[in-house]
Amino acid sequence: MLARFFVVAVVAVALLAVGPAEPACQPRPPESDARHSSGLALAPGPRPCHASIDDRLGLAYDRAYRFAEEHGNDLGYPWDDRGNFTLVVSAATPRGQLLAQQWSGLGWEVPIRVRTVTRSFAELEGIKDGLIDIARLRLRGSEDIRFTTGDTERNRVIIGVQRLTDEVAAAIVARYGTESVAVLVDPPFGIFSLRD
Repeated sequence: MLARFFVVAVVAVALLAVGPAEPACQPRPPESDARHSSGLALAPGPRPCHASIDDRLGLAYDRAYRFAEEHGNDLGYPWDDRGNFTLVVSAATPRGQLLAQQWSGLGWEVPIRVRTVTRSFAELEGIKDGLIDIARLRLRGSEDIRFTTGDTERNRVIIGVQRLTDEVAAAIVARYGTESVAVLVDPPFGIFSLRD
């Protein structure tokens, strides 16, 4: 009996250690975003990706994020492209392009790619704060707003909602247009909201 228990325990631990056989992290294609009738992008939920971040990529990402914070008007969100083991640094202005190129040449242990973006780190952080204000407007559905976060891959903001109403969508579009914000609609977020 004890031997059978031991065998079952060893098999269970081995299965947990191996983990799921899922595809490697890959960038989402641009056409993967569906659109709400307001024009807002509906962000896909978490994709099957269990690749942990390499320590070198994690360190470079942390430093790039802090650098983008320091130069918030010139740089956008950095992105740790785990599928390609590359750090992507975002330049929002010509000065940002120069800063990003200089920063990338500091001898990081990971490949660095510089991309040009249209929204700066400071602008995106301001949008996140503004979306919290929309949650406080008492519009129909504003109680269903759950969180805001940065989408570093797409250099935009994601707002998480339990359900998206036309009133909330219209308020977002009126303030920020249809490209700076994507909406993640996911009912299981629970009972908490930004308005509480």
